[in-house]
Amino acid sequence: MRTPDIYLRSIGVHLPPVVSVETAVAEGRYPADEMEYFRLGGAAVAGDVPAPELALRAARHAFERSGGMSPRDLDLMLYADVWHQGPEGWQPQYYLQQHLIGGDVLSVELRHGCCGLFSALQLAAGYLRPGGSALLVGADNHGTPLVDRWRMIEGNVMGDAGCALLLTTDTGFAELRSVNVVVLPEAESVNDGGVPMFPPDATVGRPLDFAARNREFRKRLFARDGAGVMLAIQTTLMGLVDRTLKEAGITLDEVARVAFPHGRWDDLEHRGVNWFGLTLADTTWDYGARIGHLGVSDQFVALDHLLSVGALARGDYMLLVGLGAGTTMACAVLRILDVPQEYAPGG
Repeated sequence: MRTPDIYLRSIGVHLPPVVSVETAVAEGRYPADEMEYFRLGGAAVAGDVPAPELALRAARHAFERSGGMSPRDLDLMLYADVWHQGPEGWQPQYYLQQHLIGGDVLSVELRHGCCGLFSALQLAAGYLRPGGSALLVGADNHGTPLVDRWRMIEGNVMGDAGCALLLTTDTGFAELRSVNVVVLPEAESVNDGGVPMFPPDATVGRPLDFAARNREFRKRLFARDGAGVMLAIQTTLMGLVDRTLKEAGITLDEVARVAFPHGRWDDLEHRGVNWFGLTLADTTWDYGARIGHLGVSDQFVALDHLLSVGALARGDYMLLVGLGAGTTMACAVLRILDVPQEYAPGG
């Protein structure tokens, strides 16, 4: 989807303190024999701060950086998440409406897995009219009884964060050139673990263990046509990236950095960057390994990090790639028009 006249006005991030893998090992939470191979640094851990509060803090940060935008001027708010946000029957966007933007803005929660903020980008780009603006927020706190953040994904750990994007149709520091989200239905069962759909896991206290579920999926998959599905994932993702780059009017050679989900390095290397002729150094893996997989926020928190360390300059293109359950795949291209003052040394 081409996205003319859609700009990123500001990014807000609330990243809790990082608990190191060494600390997790010392406390018996992370397997010591995996440290050397997986090379993880730690996970951002929010403690008992609710995910909607992480989102609120990130949204306030985005408005502080926006150069004078008001929450009351928004036309749309989309709230993306992957894990439970609060009381059942309650929706987290209400919390931001109560404490930040008011009740006159269309506000919707999106549950589209780890590609949720990409889906929010695509929806907002199609919704906004000239002069319009949108707030896209993503937040998750995985530190709950049904999740073991240190072991639920082999080779990776789960981090917590709030992230907020302010989109406008007039001006911003980055231009959204294109965005696409697609689904590969053949891999729909990748995360179901072979367990019944009813009653839902959370209502019976069944823990979320992606490591076990992925093993179960691969067992079922390769008993049928595993090679075919894996090839379909590769073909679909490569086609999606190619289409998104063409819509943006660039080639991969023109991209300065690529942000993938924060995952295990060997999966990224063997089933990600190699497909595109990249190396891990072309990506944000090193940063992601220090803070964990943040649910919906990985690529956008990484973008903020790259700006803060001076790794992106005016005129640079950044490619953001998403993968999620479903199997969902997403891709977006941003062009940096200017580096905001807050990212300058001492800014």
